[in-house]
Amino acid sequence: MASPDKFNYLPKAADLLKKSQSAEGPDRLKVYKDYLQAGLDALTKQFQKGTSIIQLLRARSALMDHILITSWSQFSVNSGSALIAVGGYGREELQPYSDIDILVLLTEEDSHDDNQEKNLELEAWLAFLWDIGLEVGHSVRTIAHCESLALEDISVATNLIESRFLCGDRLLLKELNSRMKEAGFWPSEKFFRAKLDEQTARHIKFKETSFNLEPNIKSNPGGLRDLQVIQWITLKHFKSSSLHDLIKYGIFTRREYRSLLNGQQFLHRVRFALHVLSGKREDRLLFEHQKKVAEWMGFEDHDNKLAVEHLMQRYYRAVMIIRNLNELFLQIFEQEYLQVNQDTEYVELDDDFYLHNQRIGIKEPDLFLRKPHALIKIFRHIALNPEIIQIEAKTMRKIRSSQQMVNRKYRRDPINISYFKEFLSTKQLTSRGFALMKRTNILGAMIPKFAQIEGQMQFDLFHAYTVDEHTLFLLRYIIRYNKPEFQHEFPLCRKIMKTLVDPTPLYLAAIFHDIGKGRGGDHSELGAVDALEYANSIGLEKHIAKLISWLVKNHLIMSLVAQRKDISDPDVIESFANNIPSILHLELLYVLTVSDIRATNPTLWNSWKESLLKELFLATKHYLTQSTPRANQTEMMEDTRQQVLEQFTKTGDSIEPVRELLVELGDDYLLRYHPEQIIWQTEQLLSQPELPYVAIKNHRSQAGTEVFIAVEDQPDLFAAITALLSQNHLNIQAATLFTSPKGLCLDTFIVLDEQGHPLSYEQRIQEIQDNLIDGLGDIKNRGISVSRAVPTRLKYFTVKTRIEFINHDNSPFTTLEITALDRPALLANIGQAFRDCEIEIHSAKIVTLGERVEDTFTISDRDNRPITDKARIKEIKQHIEEAINA
Repeated sequence: MASPDKFNYLPKAADLLKKSQSAEGPDRLKVYKDYLQAGLDALTKQFQKGTSIIQLLRARSALMDHILITSWSQFSVNSGSALIAVGGYGREELQPYSDIDILVLLTEEDSHDDNQEKNLELEAWLAFLWDIGLEVGHSVRTIAHCESLALEDISVATNLIESRFLCGDRLLLKELNSRMKEAGFWPSEKFFRAKLDEQTARHIKFKETSFNLEPNIKSNPGGLRDLQVIQWITLKHFKSSSLHDLIKYGIFTRREYRSLLNGQQFLHRVRFALHVLSGKREDRLLFEHQKKVAEWMGFEDHDNKLAVEHLMQRYYRAVMIIRNLNELFLQIFEQEYLQVNQDTEYVELDDDFYLHNQRIGIKEPDLFLRKPHALIKIFRHIALNPEIIQIEAKTMRKIRSSQQMVNRKYRRDPINISYFKEFLSTKQLTSRGFALMKRTNILGAMIPKFAQIEGQMQFDLFHAYTVDEHTLFLLRYIIRYNKPEFQHEFPLCRKIMKTLVDPTPLYLAAIFHDIGKGRGGDHSELGAVDALEYANSIGLEKHIAKLISWLVKNHLIMSLVAQRKDISDPDVIESFANNIPSILHLELLYVLTVSDIRATNPTLWNSWKESLLKELFLATKHYLTQSTPRANQTEMMEDTRQQVLEQFTKTGDSIEPVRELLVELGDDYLLRYHPEQIIWQTEQLLSQPELPYVAIKNHRSQAGTEVFIAVEDQPDLFAAITALLSQNHLNIQAATLFTSPKGLCLDTFIVLDEQGHPLSYEQRIQEIQDNLIDGLGDIKNRGISVSRAVPTRLKYFTVKTRIEFINHDNSPFTTLEITALDRPALLANIGQAFRDCEIEIHSAKIVTLGERVEDTFTISDRDNRPITDKARIKEIKQHIEEAINA
């Protein structure tokens, strides 16, 4: 136990003792609070001066030691018991607001309930610690009780092996330690298995990724807990609390030890800053803290990167090192010190590699020197053999130590190139080949531009992972289409992959699609140049190189068209198709787009996006395979009318009412809606409903819910509908708005619930239907407002508002594009602005990208004319900006 006076920047220990002895009640409380705060202030100043974080954590522990020991004595609770520090406090790794984990160790005599006086003293002391602001986690047990609980619970056992004596009867801890050293107390192999199971469960909880954009510094894979697993096993088996000793035990090299230590110190510094800045025990590096932590740790904006992006890139690289070394340690310890599964059969894969315990290994230690191409060949084995889960530890170390071989000369060697091209052209059965190639740094060595995006984050809510981890997820989804067990998920993607002879263009397009990020400029353009240059450098055929570059350059276009354009409009399909060189380009772009959205953020993908992309793909493919020009608008309109009338003819009812209704609604109606929608809407209208009328059903794609509203035209209609839908916690995905010559509005909204799913419960649907009818019954005299709290995380982002009016010569309407920070009821507020400016809305496409919305509206004035006057546009912009900022 170190004295706080050892750390000369801390408040003097003697001052606390002197002042607290002469004080009582509230005065004593204030003395301890002031001492605690003075200690925190001193540590904070030392942190900002760059003092070693390990020393600061020990200093914090020493400060806490003195507070506990001094107060323990003053409350007279030291007789016949011992005060023990356990957990992180026992390790002397105490952060500013960490829990103070203590064990009060009692003799058997003192443990009896009739010792009331002593119990009261202990309760009073613990209450005092809480009152001065300490988060105390305490247990009061006898040696026998500790032993019993520890044998049942690995967490208790782990805490106890890190125990550190503070004060009281030292013999009690000595006796406890002797019990824990007995052969039956968690033997090494049992302890190892328990800690490994704990870690596996924890990694699964965090979806096996170290690269979440709001990571838990302590618990995420590669976080401090992974490092502590190494410490615990080392302490239990080798009876050493020093990780440096792992060098002499042959588990780590000096270089690996230094890397581990650097990663540990960096994470400790981030956690220290996080605690101080948040003023509480906080292990999650949330968006709201990241900018402040980056500034506090001295990171600055430069090189097209924000300070926060520099911080997070350093963080991700640190956790990757810790995770890799954690796996290396566990595997070497299991193989060489526990010597389990030694009798398992070795399976020969070829002349160079074998499989043992689901791990691939090299037969000869100098393999990579003799056959440099084997550095690539090993990953092809992994990609094709689902039985291979890991790379054997010694082989992993050889790969990492050989990565400097992969230089410019290596990348130009025809043999090495041929093996890498073979890896890329293989229809892989598992994504582990790419994942392990990335984690061993071979992927970054083979494609140097990829190494630049490793750990690159984007400070927004749209991207859930770092650029490199997102790329791995993208590759994982592409490869997943090859697997029979997932054929039901995306049958169209699977069909395309099945007919694809060579997946090289798709794999390389995936690797390069975001490789231009973090360099400024358009990342699609930059990546396309990089992809073309790389494809040519490895000798791919010119048309393949151009295909890869085209996919990278256009990897966003399909998503943009599907989500922002009216893909039922033949002109939109024709315009999009004219940018697609061939069916192969379209097919690969579709697979890349679906996989890219799925890999960007788990919350982004929904059934509506899936249906839009599929519809766009099929319509474009049909257009590209047509041998005759597409039908003109008049022919399309008549074809739709005929389909509708034929459907009603099948029912045996008179079609005259249908024909009359279609004439009354006008030709524009036949062009605005899909025939299936017209049939359904006509059925509703012919039932002679009272207005307003609302009908709700699943969209024909089954991917969203279609809300059909028939109501008399009035100025506040769009604002009212959007407000009512928002009040009912529905997210609008698209809207088609139509007003007949006689003033009947037929508006259709595609909506999803707050979880991104179509509505499925009849009771909920009926409730929404009733609310809409009630709300639309008297819009003029009934104010409809929306009040929903802004989610906390949105407060930490800024999105530059962009409002753009677009008028094309051949379009009867104006296109309005709005980009803004998302917030509850934003669309309803924009609807109010449209009402105030007397704007007619004909259709809307709603796209939410994390914290940003990118909405597109087709609008006109009240006389159905495009809006072109500059003064009028300026006025409308002002109203919309006010609505966005309301």
